[in-house]
Amino acid sequence: MTTPNRGYNEPEAGETDWHIPVNQNWNSIDADMQDALDGGGTANLTDADGIDFRRQNVGAMTGGTYHSNAFSDGGFGVVFEAAGIHIESVVVDSDLSGISNPDLTVELRQYESGADDPTIIDTETVTLTGGPERIVLDWTVPDSQDANADANDEYVIQRGPENTDEIPLRRRWEEEGDWSAGDYEDHAYTDPSIDFLKGTNNASSFVGDEPVESWYYFFDWLVGPEDDRVTSPWSTDVDEIYMRPRDPTEEFDDVSPRALWIDTSE
Repeated sequence: MTTPNRGYNEPEAGETDWHIPVNQNWNSIDADMQDALDGGGTANLTDADGIDFRRQNVGAMTGGTYHSNAFSDGGFGVVFEAAGIHIESVVVDSDLSGISNPDLTVELRQYESGADDPTIIDTETVTLTGGPERIVLDWTVPDSQDANADANDEYVIQRGPENTDEIPLRRRWEEEGDWSAGDYEDHAYTDPSIDFLKGTNNASSFVGDEPVESWYYFFDWLVGPEDDRVTSPWSTDVDEIYMRPRDPTEEFDDVSPRALWIDTSE
């Protein structure tokens, strides 16, 4: 027996050596998925199937030093160009030592060509647990023709006003050699289309030079189309797996923020 759509093997109940046709399926699945992701036609995976487009991890990885400045009329963030994509989640790394209120407000704003205190499109307040963690935003960037779209399809994800405390968050700061304008040039993506442009501070009360060569606070974005989005079968959301009784960050340096720890203590 075979499946009706792709012709994969289905062993009969009680079949001897059932593992042979099952193992043959893996070659067929691998070839079909690669063909679909490469844009070929033989896999017959279309927009209607919901997997012509896929979610991607994009943007800088967690790094740098902690920084805690928050403003009530704007703030530090990352400018990017995109239209109609869904921002599912991002990674932040916080230091909650001495923090009484771990709530962090994150904002999606129009860039408005660098205007002070630009239009807020969406906002989310999350309760942090400390250290690197993925926070869900579930935002949709407007399409170009939408009423709330930026005139140049340029937007900012930034921290909002403080909630009692200015929570220190990691940033990659140009003056410490953690980021540069050249690094931004390496972060333009086509599937889905998103181009990271520069750092900014759009608070009208901010005094100083625009931090265009720094990356602020929000790392490893998981993005995709608004509808019919699925995780790539080769997702980069996990790039290290630790099967051990203790948290690897307690013993190892440079544990990736995409590391998966499987606790084997019990």
